[in-house]
Amino acid sequence: MDESESIKAYDIAIIGAGINGCALAYELHKSGQKVIVMDKEGIASGGSGAAGAFINPKISKAGELKKLIEEAYRYSLDFYNENFPKFTTQAPLLHISKYENDNEKVQYFKDSTSLALQEPPTSLLNKLKPHALAYSSVCLKNNAIVEAKEICEAMLTGVDYKKIHLKKPKFINGFWEIDGYKAKKIVLCTGAYEEVFKEDYISLRRIYGQRCEIESSSFMHESVHHEVSISATKKNGCIAIGASHYLDEKDLPSKKQGAQDLILLAQKSIELKDIKIINTFTGMRSGSNDYLPIVGSLIDMQKSLELGPSALKGDKTAFLSFIPNVYMINGVGGYGFVLAPFLAKMMKEFLVEGKALASYLEPKRFYYRYAKKKGSL
Repeated sequence: MDESESIKAYDIAIIGAGINGCALAYELHKSGQKVIVMDKEGIASGGSGAAGAFINPKISKAGELKKLIEEAYRYSLDFYNENFPKFTTQAPLLHISKYENDNEKVQYFKDSTSLALQEPPTSLLNKLKPHALAYSSVCLKNNAIVEAKEICEAMLTGVDYKKIHLKKPKFINGFWEIDGYKAKKIVLCTGAYEEVFKEDYISLRRIYGQRCEIESSSFMHESVHHEVSISATKKNGCIAIGASHYLDEKDLPSKKQGAQDLILLAQKSIELKDIKIINTFTGMRSGSNDYLPIVGSLIDMQKSLELGPSALKGDKTAFLSFIPNVYMINGVGGYGFVLAPFLAKMMKEFLVEGKALASYLEPKRFYYRYAKKKGSL
């Protein structure tokens, strides 16, 4: 027997056990696919584990990203509440402008959104500091926060998972061979961490964030987003305070200092009494350069330029060569827990049912931009 024939085979290997990888594994497993998830650190060990895991819409004016996030927001609220109620805390959200020039965006959102709004409860307004009351706000009736690591682990129930520091996969006889396993297809959900397939046209922004979990005698019935995100008191009895605002790892404070900084920023907006820090999490998130997620087939840039050189002149119809059966979900930024279930559904429908992906999310948009820039040098 050939050695490759004895390797355990899967329909799909997912690289990365953050919220994108875990949500996709959940969808594919439900649809009958044989799936393995691989991660070099552990489940929700990076940006997903440090995320506040708030399920929020984008408070902005019109645009593709706002439309996508609003659709994903509706879908994800139902998804978490129906499938993982144990790890989901439902509560209204009061979003307060962070800066004075954001007031107009908040007012536009209030006037134009189809999402259910409500007046902020008087009990909440009475807790807010003058600093928070000085800015415009909008209160969403339906909102939620989830337990980041716990929900990722729950999504992998019944799915094979391996903690592996990957070597370069090899494509042999229609299968990708990956450190003793093989799969017909690979989906990369690696965030801004080490690339499994290095393609220069894929460029991601890295942003570092921190979250602390606290106990407080101040019970929060609503979540509040102002200078930082402050959750309602969750089912586990804790309040989560989170923010993503470090662009360089060297600027990250220690976990202890980071928790203290988050609490100080929260206290500028609302009074929290008798605080006890339970835990602090730090991680790196990835965002695309145009802020939209990247979902679709991975292009082989070298072969594409050889076979479709007109891309160097800006031709967006130039021939594309794809790395066989390799796909990606990435670039979700600070909206990972909002977008992940929706993008996972989209990718499952593409891989299993043959349904086309939204073209404006596909990696090819970056390939064509990169090729044109390369051709102008």
